[in-house]
Amino acid sequence: MATKSKSSTEQDTSNTADAGLNGFAAFNGANGPTIEVIQKSIERTVEMNKENVEAFVGSMTAATKGLEVLSGESVTFAKQIFDEGVKAGKAMMAVKSPQEFMTLHSDYSRSVFDQFVNQATKVNDLGMTAMKSAFAPLNERVTSLSRAVQKAHA
Repeated sequence: MATKSKSSTEQDTSNTADAGLNGFAAFNGANGPTIEVIQKSIERTVEMNKENVEAFVGSMTAATKGLEVLSGESVTFAKQIFDEGVKAGKAMMAVKSPQEFMTLHSDYSRSVFDQFVNQATKVNDLGMTAMKSAFAPLNERVTSLSRAVQKAHA
């Protein structure tokens, strides 16, 4: 039983090698214009892959810059809110009446809420800008490849 399996494996290997040699022989028999077409196709494929990699690198660079901007904005906002919270806390500790405390607390709460809403809008705008910048190189590649496919089918 083991010899049968070995023989069929050797036969499969031999068939695969023969098919490869036959294909190589057929390629060697190709005329000059056919080889030029194949060579140009390979060159164009390499060029397209290079452009795809460049687009990907450009996309990742833009995404990284966008994340840096968002990160810096978040740190700045967190520091600002913390500093204002400390100031408000000190002011509330120094009040002399419950009415004054409620007024300061109410004003501070309203101010913080407004700042959070404004910051959320700002972060949303920055995020959308970063996303557009990050996807722009990839969109250009998709458009270019779509045109190439349409041209090839025309």
